Amino acid sequence: LNYTVLLAMGVSKRGKCQRSHGQRGVDARSRKQCLRRSYSGYCPLSQGSGGSIQGGGVEVERRELSTLDPEGFFDGFVKKRCPLIIGTDGSQGHGALKALFGLRRKAAGWAAPGAAGTAAMRASTAGSCEVVVERRASATAPFGQQNASARHATTLEQFCQELEGGSELVYLTTQAIPEDSNGCPKALAAPHVLKLLESARCLRPKLVGKLAPVQFNLWLGRTSEGSSSGLHHDFHDNLYVLLRGQKEFRLFSPRCLDILSPVGTEKGQPELHPNGLISYIPGLRADGAPNSVVRDWRKLQSRGNSSKIPAQSDSDDEEEELDRLLDDAIDGGISDIEDKPSAKESLPDSFCRASTTCSAPDVHKRVAVPDCLNGRHLTARLFAGDLLYLPASWFHEVISSGNDAGGHCALNIWMAPPSATATFQQPYEDDFWEETFQRLQSACVGERGDR
Repeated sequence: LNYTVLLAMGVSKRGKCQRSHGQRGVDARSRKQCLRRSYSGYCPLSQGSGGSIQGGGVEVERRELSTLDPEGFFDGFVKKRCPLIIGTDGSQGHGALKALFGLRRKAAGWAAPGAAGTAAMRASTAGSCEVVVERRASATAPFGQQNASARHATTLEQFCQELEGGSELVYLTTQAIPEDSNGCPKALAAPHVLKLLESARCLRPKLVGKLAPVQFNLWLGRTSEGSSSGLHHDFHDNLYVLLRGQKEFRLFSPRCLDILSPVGTEKGQPELHPNGLISYIPGLRADGAPNSVVRDWRKLQSRGNSSKIPAQSDSDDEEEELDRLLDDAIDGGISDIEDKPSAKESLPDSFCRASTTCSAPDVHKRVAVPDCLNGRHLTARLFAGDLLYLPASWFHEVISSGNDAGGHCALNIWMAPPSATATFQQPYEDDFWEETFQRLQSACVGERGDR
């Protein structure tokens, strides 16, 4: 994923823990379980004078895309940190791609229902791209919590053929982003995703306004009973597009951090920013940018006396240094938050040991969510063509279903989270993330085949 996520997880590019010694060994369970007050966004729960938790247990609001304008969407949901289901007027997955990216007909064929969708994927230029997929031990095991040995490389074409053959043990999730010789990311997405989006009019949907995309991901699997992602949080705002199948998101706001106790809280005291971003080490802004990287970026800006990245620099050394700084802000040594936990720890920092799908400890070592939150999650039920806006660090457990040859398939965009005081015109305190997005978008022009 990106450097921001690695920092939030407390892992450097070399995999070393960056927590202060004073934070280590803190037992989250020894603290009083409560709703944390530092978060200023929407939360359906409240805490009474006696400590009891009230509220929740309802469905996420739904709006139609045709009724939303970018500024109204920002003011009504993004700024308030409020999840929203967005319908695309009854269209299927290919209709959602048309509405967001301008993809039509054959260019959107890979989102078609059933076997037609996977067949279009296989026949596309993305079919020959290598992907790394997760393989679970049984049809009842959750995805997203396997170690590196449970992943294997294949091509998108071969993976689709395995799904068409009925396999429910494999899952395609986020991928390591291609890097240059200096170890810097070269694109907003893995090659197979860029190939599928090569006919897109743009890579930033009109609806998201000036929010800066950080990474695009494709999620593809097959299951008849419903597979769980595990309860966890991400580090970015998320626009999730369901193309095939059905998904149920079970949500808790970031204020539930101390009650849900993700693995990272067992190792130190995490910070909950007012906009909801959870980080496990100091030194991150609320939008996820590392303070040290931003300081260096600003120094380079002041030298050039420009608020934009110069097309040509008077100094090759300065241009290379600027590129390095922007790459550092999105670089990463692991593929996603669900990937490659250490041998000693079976779950990444952002994952919880609790699950909304079990009432007692099960064979996969999951436990039920604490009694005070039992049944109080928000529910977002998505069908093909639906979008879900999910603010950064909202806890979610995703139950995926799709038993035909097309399985369940989704595309998502991770975006840098805006600050709690953001406006539609200025979601971030400076141009750091906008310049980062523009640079990466330019870098993937050749990969997408844009003219």
